[in-house]
Amino acid sequence: MMRKLIVLFMASLLLSLPVRAEMMAMQPSIKLGIGDRPGVLFATIHNKGAATRLISADSDAFARIELHTHQTEANGMMRMVQVEDFAVPANGKLALKPGGHHLMLFGFQGEHGADVAVTLQFADGRAVRVSTAPSQREKHHHGH
Repeated sequence: MMRKLIVLFMASLLLSLPVRAEMMAMQPSIKLGIGDRPGVLFATIHNKGAATRLISADSDAFARIELHTHQTEANGMMRMVQVEDFAVPANGKLALKPGGHHLMLFGFQGEHGADVAVTLQFADGRAVRVSTAPSQREKHHHGH
């Protein structure tokens, strides 16, 4: 009888543990800014779990990382703005892309030509590490 109770107790503990659904970053791209201008990170985040929010990112290779998006003003002009987070739909995707949501990378401190790792942090506690070799951005400026 005691053995059955222990087995049932252990099974209930296992069933009560939160399931960590998979989150992946596909096709990451880091473009470094020219001179002191910030760089940018693009990727597609695939979420195979419950809805969450991308709330921050950090990297030893950058002084700071901010979440940015583009908004259309009343006059029809697009303007880049910093935001607190990005929604990541359940069993869906978050696209970090030019002209939309993206990460701005300030103060590059890494080695040119070496892979750079950026950790994306989500509101539900999940984290995704993105690693890619940065390239130099083209002459047109992606900035404020």
